[in-house]
Amino acid sequence: MPQTQSKWVEASRPAVDKGARAARFVFLTPLMGGADGISEMTRQWVRVVESYVGRDAQRVEVWSLDDQTRPPRIGAASTFRTARGGRLRFGSFALTDGLLPAADTIVVVMHLQLLPVALPLIWRGARLVTVLMGIEAWTPLSPLQKAAIRSAWKVIAISAHTAVRFRIANPWIEEMPITICHPGVPPRPRVAAGPFEGRYALIVGRMDSRERYKGHDALIELWPAVRRTISDAHLIVVGDGDDAARLRQKAADMCDGITFMGRVDEPTLAALFRDATLFVMPSPDEGFGLVFLEAMRASTPCIAAFGAAEEIITDGDNGLIVDADDDDETSRHATSPSMQPIMLEPDPSSRPPPRANLDHAAAGAHGPVVTAVAKRPGVTGKYVLMAMAVLVVVVVAFALLGRYSF
Repeated sequence: MPQTQSKWVEASRPAVDKGARAARFVFLTPLMGGADGISEMTRQWVRVVESYVGRDAQRVEVWSLDDQTRPPRIGAASTFRTARGGRLRFGSFALTDGLLPAADTIVVVMHLQLLPVALPLIWRGARLVTVLMGIEAWTPLSPLQKAAIRSAWKVIAISAHTAVRFRIANPWIEEMPITICHPGVPPRPRVAAGPFEGRYALIVGRMDSRERYKGHDALIELWPAVRRTISDAHLIVVGDGDDAARLRQKAADMCDGITFMGRVDEPTLAALFRDATLFVMPSPDEGFGLVFLEAMRASTPCIAAFGAAEEIITDGDNGLIVDADDDDETSRHATSPSMQPIMLEPDPSSRPPPRANLDHAAAGAHGPVVTAVAKRPGVTGKYVLMAMAVLVVVVVAFALLGRYSF
């Protein structure tokens, strides 16, 4: 079972670094306007730092690799540059930034593969904040990435799970402190009318042929067994990607009761989270799992795999976590009498929200500005779950929803 704390992870809130004030923040990101987790994290960081302009920061710049246009949610005061997918052009941003000392600059790198682009700024005296997001941090660093991260002012991971896996892949970095800063979610957005009646399980995630770890295949393969026991059980799949066509065909060949929604707008997604009987994503390789917080914000219980989700979900309390490699455990759940009341919850909207278990989070990042990111909005921090018998029944019953036993 993955560790949630270790000697490698800072466990207490560090003192405010009086040298953290900066005239300029530069964010390097692959994408800011997308529906993926890194885009959302970039938006969160930029939004918080923008709120400090005029106090601890003077200006904010975002350098994007793949955005085609300026994202609508970036503040008017921020400067935005995009290479529109051009890697050479993106790399040139730092080279054309100037030759003068940059000691008043903090450069925040939102993806490890972008670290080499920060080197010219670092050589000019900029302070580097490296953010460890997920699977891209679980592999050995390249020589250029090593050169950059050795100069890092701060290294921040979005989960203890990600920090530990980063250390395992890069044992040479053992002595470098890593601060854990769990993401959060804002208050629930405007909610549209629910697009579905009845009870359903929901999965929301990217369908990428290079990253088939979200659990779509597992859910599709087991759904016939669910339907044999609960004839009207429905699975709603939200998201898009280059693997969507294959998954749609696979679902059509397996059984009825699986609906692909594609990418939906925020009000529709909020309605789907609100009305779902259960959110389920059998993904063992999440860097954190913002979608679990989004489900909890809508009072919807979750099923997840061992990993970073353990820092959000307390097994058997506010959700269910099952060993992703134990097929026998899945079979036991699939034949359990507890699946009979799976859809008996009378009104999902009457549920109080499950509370995220973030007991293992360090208090945040160093410095008066970056520390502000750790002041997470929404459902984060320490909580005590309100025990509800019906929720427990639903969660335990829905354990059968994935072959990989989330």
